[in-house]
Amino acid sequence: MSAIMVCTLAGFGLSSGARAEYSFCNKTSYALSAAIGYVDEGRMFTRGWWRLRAGQCKVVMTEAIEPGRYFVYGEAIPGHRGPLRAWSGDTALCVENESLFTLRDQDVCAGDPRRQRDFFAVDVPADNDGSYRTEFVEESNYNVYKAEVAGVQRLLQDVGYGIKTIDGALGRTTQTVLREYRQDRGMGDSGVYDDALIDQLIAEANERDAKVGFFFCNSTQLPVWAAIAKPASEGSYSSAGWWRLEGSECAKVIRGELTSDHYYVYGMMDIGDEDVPITGGEKPFCVSDVQFEAEDGIDCADNGFVEAAFRKVSIGSEKSATFRFAPEQFNKEIATTSGNSGETLND
Repeated sequence: MSAIMVCTLAGFGLSSGARAEYSFCNKTSYALSAAIGYVDEGRMFTRGWWRLRAGQCKVVMTEAIEPGRYFVYGEAIPGHRGPLRAWSGDTALCVENESLFTLRDQDVCAGDPRRQRDFFAVDVPADNDGSYRTEFVEESNYNVYKAEVAGVQRLLQDVGYGIKTIDGALGRTTQTVLREYRQDRGMGDSGVYDDALIDQLIAEANERDAKVGFFFCNSTQLPVWAAIAKPASEGSYSSAGWWRLEGSECAKVIRGELTSDHYYVYGMMDIGDEDVPITGGEKPFCVSDVQFEAEDGIDCADNGFVEAAFRKVSIGSEKSATFRFAPEQFNKEIATTSGNSGETLND
């Protein structure tokens, strides 16, 4: 779980006539996507995604909640600025990255670690009376109303409006900025918000995020395992992987506006009986057979890694870039044909 974020769990009993249910309550300043895992008839199920506005509570299971262990995960929407915030634990379970899902087979993501999320465990006690609630919270410890206001403030900040302090208080400055945003969008001139305005802010923040970052695209007809090395601190880098890209598939590997004029990339084409590495690498970084993150400058072998030669990708001052893996970057005799030269495209 992120060091700056915590979660609290709250069970509550059923009064006469109340419904049995499992609910999520978002008491943070972030709009969240959340998922749940549970065992049914000896099989682990995972279900998601539920979108939770800041300050919103939502029922995710309507049947009576049996005592036992459940698993919960939440992450901030991509439109929020900064590193991805996640409410997570240490139990890796399968999800779908781009859609609503119910998964009954936890083997479906075995070959693709990027389809896994680290869920945290929730132990529902025997005296829960059939109903339970998980609350997502952060250090500010907002109540539901303050979380809702703080969420509006954060979204306004995400889309470029002048909110300097996220405090959950609907004061004069926040109302003035709300009025400005409404006027700019032809939504009236009041300094108030409602669900429709929040949903518009979420959509706009996500749309802005979708246009910036570093993307990998696989322009071959075979799967490619991809890794990237990016600046971590002054003069040093960190390498990370793997992203499994099927033919013609793309993935975002760095979120937000790019801040460096160059990055390093690596890829291996999966031809069935072996993996063929990308050619033209000029700088060594650590990689592993499994999903990894590694700091620059360490001895790869001494730390359980192997060394691989990454290609340098120069992007100048661009805030977004796409690197396309093409057949000719690998072994030409076994790669499928393609007209794409594999250049990096600045968006």
